[in-house]
Amino acid sequence: MFGNKSLHQLVFIALLTLIMGKSSIADTSKPLTVVTFQQAPFAVEGDIKDSGLIVEVLDELFRRAGIEYHMVFYPLKRGMAMSENLDNHCVLPIERSQDRETNYRWVGPVLISRYGLFSSDSTSKPLITLDDASRYSIGSFLGSGVGEYLEGMGYNVEFTSNASLNLKKVQRNRIDLWASELVSANWIMQQNKVDLGEPELVFFTSLRAMACNKNLDNSRYNAMQSSLEDMYKDGFMHRVATKYGARLLTAQYGVGASF
Repeated sequence: MFGNKSLHQLVFIALLTLIMGKSSIADTSKPLTVVTFQQAPFAVEGDIKDSGLIVEVLDELFRRAGIEYHMVFYPLKRGMAMSENLDNHCVLPIERSQDRETNYRWVGPVLISRYGLFSSDSTSKPLITLDDASRYSIGSFLGSGVGEYLEGMGYNVEFTSNASLNLKKVQRNRIDLWASELVSANWIMQQNKVDLGEPELVFFTSLRAMACNKNLDNSRYNAMQSSLEDMYKDGFMHRVATKYGARLLTAQYGVGASF
């Protein structure tokens, strides 16, 4: 027989175990919330309809996987925090890195992207190696894996809330160099009728994927990953990449990537 104190302790432990167990398992009856951020041509928030490569990929992915979802736009840094801390949340496209790897459950790859350093069209800064950029200020945006990589290497990185602000900053000589994904940089320049020319240096290549909360259940994860693989195999990913001029899609499933 248990005394009252022991019985109360057992009840408390049982309730705590139940609560902890529930908190570590995502509710599969709820739709997934997928967070993305404004970055043409990958994702563009519209008044009536969103558009972009990522939007089309998500629609097809979740249709094939048979999973209900809705997409929201937030700054990347906030989206990453939401995905890390909230069940049934994912964020994309973000760079995979050693520091981030264990914080999420990854579905991908979605893209292979290249990054370059752009200077003002009025002030060229020829670079031979990345070390040559160490004396310059470099613009990036919050949540950018490339920006974090450069900052971790000791470079002088200034972060903005979104990528397009850096084009204005480099044009006004408020920063010396703009670190950007190449396809996105070209779109931003076209939209703003600015031509910075070719980057001074192409310095980084990264895998970009969808990062989901670690409690994402196996059935959903397997359905999403399997659907993505099928989208590569049947050519969907190649077609949508070509449509948006993003010829950097991964060749893992037999689709050629251009570098």
